[in-house]
Formats: sequence, structure tokens, C-alpha cells
Amino acid sequence: MRRLLLPVLLLIIVIASSIQMNNANESADPGFATAVSDGPALETPMFSARRAPAWLRSPTSDSLLSNAIGTVLTTSEPPALACVLVTRGDEQLASSSTQTAIRANELHRLITATLIDSAGSGQGFRTEIAYSTTAEIVPVDEELGTFELVGDIWIIGSGDPGLGSWEYISRFRDGRPYTSWDTLTSDAIDALRELNIVSIDGRIVGDETKYSPNERDYFNDELTIGDETVDIWNGPDDGSVGPMSALLLNDGFDAWPDDFDQAQNTRSRNPAISAADTFDDLLEAAGFVVRKSPTDGEAPPLAERKTIATIDSPSLIEIIERSLIDATTAEMLLKEYGIRLGGGPERAGIILGLVRSGFDLSGLPFDILSEATIYADGSGRSALNRTSCEMIHTTIVDPGGVGAAILRQPTSSNVANCARAGKGELRLLATADGASTGMAGTYIAESGERLTFVMLAEDPDRLSVPEGAEEGTEPIGPYEFCNPLQVALLDAITGHPYGPALDELSPFAPTGG
Repeated sequence: MRRLLLPVLLLIIVIASSIQMNNANESADPGFATAVSDGPALETPMFSARRAPAWLRSPTSDSLLSNAIGTVLTTSEPPALACVLVTRGDEQLASSSTQTAIRANELHRLITATLIDSAGSGQGFRTEIAYSTTAEIVPVDEELGTFELVGDIWIIGSGDPGLGSWEYISRFRDGRPYTSWDTLTSDAIDALRELNIVSIDGRIVGDETKYSPNERDYFNDELTIGDETVDIWNGPDDGSVGPMSALLLNDGFDAWPDDFDQAQNTRSRNPAISAADTFDDLLEAAGFVVRKSPTDGEAPPLAERKTIATIDSPSLIEIIERSLIDATTAEMLLKEYGIRLGGGPERAGIILGLVRSGFDLSGLPFDILSEATIYADGSGRSALNRTSCEMIHTTIVDPGGVGAAILRQPTSSNVANCARAGKGELRLLATADGASTGMAGTYIAESGERLTFVMLAEDPDRLSVPEGAEEGTEPIGPYEFCNPLQVALLDAITGHPYGPALDELSPFAPTGG
């Protein structure tokens, strides 16, 4: 009897629940329709694909984009080496030879930017002028209340690559961020006047010891690749890159021509002494007496010096952006990467650290067993540098990353004349140097889709007249932008999304009514 009790009880519960559900349904049922709506009738069924027009267009658009990108490398004779990579989020829309090693020129600086950003802190640089706490301030004229500083005045460099005078910086007219040498020295002179100091029985000493003076440039430096040892920079010195120094004034140039011919720039033999000598001249022009000649050396520790004046550089992100147009800045940032990662500024040690772990820590796809990336310097000027579309793509694919942040608007890029005005937002970098050409950037289409694209190529045909060309045809040239490869890629990217307009694929308007 007890065995039958549980099944019977469960059956009663099921029956009661069914009755209650039926009652609820009858209460909610509005009954049969008794009237017909006289409103407009739907022309598009509820389950028509037209009710998802973006989804309907997507396959056609993607196919047309892939086809357009596929023609990029066949706009003329195929380049000797080339790669293309285009993605939308995590989706790869087009790719070709993405791990092929190709020279990227200035695009190489996107790697340097990613490295220095990954080193942390985000802080810029501070340059200081100070004297030792052991220096004496002695009376010169008690009636006038004037004094003499008996001791040296130090200018302590922090590795700021943008320290410059307005006389030098204003020549560029490109709005590049810089740290004002004029402000720093003017503040120091004002501070000395407030102390009623009129003379310095000592020297102005430049301190560049944060970086190694024996690595002021790479012209005599070497890199070992396999069994071969080669020069880092094996091209001519064109005067565009000054020496590397922790106390670098005006890019390390002592003199420069008015006509902006970089080949006529005079490189400083000792940047620290040059900076000290410049401040010495400013002091004397302001009426101070400096009794000893300027020199270089190592300043006392922070706790053992009295600060006269300091100046902070622009933010690190602004300096990184400057590195895209200034090779010296890019090279200096490589040195700073070594310092900020707890090592030293010596190039050889930094490169070794990058190979061992630096690329991995920075999230860059470096494979020690592959030669897809050879990182020889910070600026991309070395002919030894090689990298891949995959590597450059990684530096800009994160919308919140430093690479994406420093991409330029088309109007301020080298391809401004051939970047057509699309409905989306285009940001990019382009390079052309010798046989090498490249482009990297992002495009946010009107649909909101974000494309990330990279193209690198080594195309010797750029330097020669095509066979069978009309008489008088000139080669594209080693520094020619808006070349066929760049134009084709820009046209392909800014044409997205392809296919019919969404209005043509959306639900038909209701009829009747």
C-alpha cells in the first residue's frame, strides 16, 4: 500500500498543475480576432534576410575587399618581396607572405614605440641645472650685496631627445614637441640673480653620464648576424642624425645652415661640452663672469647638490610621436628602453635583451628561430633591419595601444595627396626609401568596422624605367610617395564596406493604409 502512495501523490500534483496552467492561458487569451487592421501592410516577411541588411551585405563586401587587396601587389610588375595583412578585429580578411622579412624603414619605429611604451612609467625626462652643496657663496661687494659662487655649475642630462632652442626648433615648422632650452637657461639665470650672484669661480659642466659616451652614434658600431659581422649603419652620413647623448642639445648639432640643407649640419664632437659651452655664453651675455672654461663630467649625487632650475620634457607619448619624424629621437628612445628595463643604454646589450625576452614582454611576435625580424637600431635607418607584416600589424592592432595612438591623419601624412576622402576615419603611416615602400594604418568604416592593414614591399622597379614605357618616362624614384602600391592599398581599404548600400538591402516600406 505504501508503495502506491507516492505515485498517486505525484499524479495528483501533475493534474492540479495542468488545470492551473489552462486557467491562466484562458485568462491571457484575447480570443479570436474580430476586426481587421486598416494600417499599412508589411511588404517584407518577418523572417526575411532584409531585416539584417548588414549581415546580408557582409559576405559580398568581404569578398570584394579581399579581391581589391589581392590586386594591390599586381598593380604593375610584382615586387621582388612583398607582404600584405588586413584584419577586422580577430578576423583575417586578406594576407600574403605575412612573415616574410622585408625592410620597413620608418615603420620600424612602431616597434621601437611599442618597446619603450612597454618599459612602463610613461614619464618623460627632466633636465636639471645645479651646483654642489659644498660650493661656497662669498661676498663680492658688500655695499651692493653681490656674491660669487665658488664652485662648478652642472647641467645634468636625463636623455631628453627633444631639448632644443627656439632658434633650432623653429626651422622645422612641423609642430614637433620639444623641451625649451631657452626656458631652462632663463630660469637658471633668474635664480642666480635672485641670489645676487654675479660671478662663478668655477666651470659650467655638462653631465651626459646616464648614457655611455662611447656609444654616441652607430656609425662605427657593428652587429653580428650568424657568422658575419657588419656595420650597423653602412650608408653615408647625411647629417640628419646627430650623436646620441644623455645631454643632447639641438639634436647634437653645433651649427646648421639657414637653407635647411641637413648635409651641412655640424655634428657636435662632445654634446655635453657643447651644451655647457652654450650656457656659458648665455651667462656671459647676461653679465655674469665665468672664470673657468666649460667641460664635461659627472655631477654630485642628488642629495649633494642644490638645484637652480629644472625643466620637464613633453609627455612620453608626445616624444614617441616625435620619433616618427626624427631619427635621433627614435635612437634615443632605444637607449632609454635599456635604462627603463633595468639594464644599460648600450645598443649591443639592448639588442641581446630583446632577442632573449624583450619582444615577448612587449607582446611582439618575435621568433628567435626565424629571421623575419632583425632589429639593428631604433630608427629603421640601418639597412640591416628586417621585419614582417605580422610584426608591424601587432604594433597597431590594439585600439588602445601606443602604436594606434601615434598613427597620423591622412592630411599630415606623406600620402596626403592620394588618400581619398572616404566616409570612414583613416589613420596611417607611409614610407618610401630606395626600393622599399610600405604603409600601415587603421580604417574605421562608416559601418563602425575597424580594419587594420599593413603592406611592405621591396620593389627595384621603382628605381628604373619600366620596360616598354613611353619615351621620356621617368622612374618613380627612391623617395616617391603615392606610388602604385600605396595608392592601390588605400583605394582598397577606404572602399570598405563594398556592395549595395544598406538602404537598398533594408526592409521594404509598408504598403497600403
